[in-house]
Amino acid sequence: MKLTCDRSQLEKALLKAKEATEKKAALPILTNFLLSAEGDKLTIKATDLENYLTLSVDANVIEEGSVCVNSQKLTDVVKNGTCSEVILHLKGGTLVVECGRSKFKLATVDAEEFPEFPQPEEDSKKETLLGKLLLEGIDRTDYAIPKDAENLALNGMYINGKGEEIHFVGTDGHRLALYKPPVDGFTLQLLIPKKSLKVLKKLVNELEDLNISASENFAFLEGENWKLAVRLLEGEYPDYEAVIPEEMSNTALVNTEEFIKALKRVTLLIEGKVKPVRITLTDNLIKLEVSDPEFGEAEDEVEAEYIGEPISVEFNAKYLIDALDNYDSERVRFGVSGEDSPAKIEAENLDDEPYICLIMPMTL
Repeated sequence: MKLTCDRSQLEKALLKAKEATEKKAALPILTNFLLSAEGDKLTIKATDLENYLTLSVDANVIEEGSVCVNSQKLTDVVKNGTCSEVILHLKGGTLVVECGRSKFKLATVDAEEFPEFPQPEEDSKKETLLGKLLLEGIDRTDYAIPKDAENLALNGMYINGKGEEIHFVGTDGHRLALYKPPVDGFTLQLLIPKKSLKVLKKLVNELEDLNISASENFAFLEGENWKLAVRLLEGEYPDYEAVIPEEMSNTALVNTEEFIKALKRVTLLIEGKVKPVRITLTDNLIKLEVSDPEFGEAEDEVEAEYIGEPISVEFNAKYLIDALDNYDSERVRFGVSGEDSPAKIEAENLDDEPYICLIMPMTL
């Protein structure tokens, strides 16, 4: 194998591919890239046996061939190079990487040891989705997705195509995020693991149309110069629509940024991830109260459009801030129905920003 290629383009491809490898794998081969030079392309394959990523880079291929090389070492070498063009060639059992005056000889592994990649079925239906929508769905739900929930189905983002709209859903059982923009004809249901979302964020271009298909165990996504097979999570996703109340008995319209700032202010006294705050809706105000036995008490107020009976509910302020941070709307509707019911957050105009968050109250 011998080739030359643009260093910056190779660096970008390697950094994306690194997301699909294992740093400390039980199978050492999973810490490697499979490099293949053929035609006018250098193809890079990476996998952690959950994500199977294939990337291609334009190259001047002088001699075709394939080899496995440590992903971290190759990425570091190319990333720190100062040349405009990289030369790669095999010499005995090493991959020689030349970049300007720098030369590295990297240990290699036989390409035959690299895992086989799953392939879509020949008759599988391909559907399209705009990259921007997928990235938006990931951004608006990822914070609500746990890493290691006992219910394995919760450890990913649920994509539910409904033909006229698509639902991106994340929940850990204590909070729920639902982004449901309109689409034309997307019908797939996919449960994408949390790590795969990180891989996709590196790959997807907002402006590109993605081709997506699925088998029983895998989703197959394809963009410009890359393909990704994702092992889908097993299990049945909760009926998220059933837990979202249609109407809230008490709803306040509040400035999003002012609400976030007030929550951050009153929780300055609280250390740790759990930040209890009592929220009280009263005439044209949202009151916030915090009490910590070690550091003291804090209270604040935010103006809001609310007329009705006062109602108080305690929430984890961190969950409220995480949700509110994802709204573009200048004002949101903050609704509660009782001390045991969740808070429902919506943009002032749901048609402009089809995003709903639920936050369960804290158990006292």
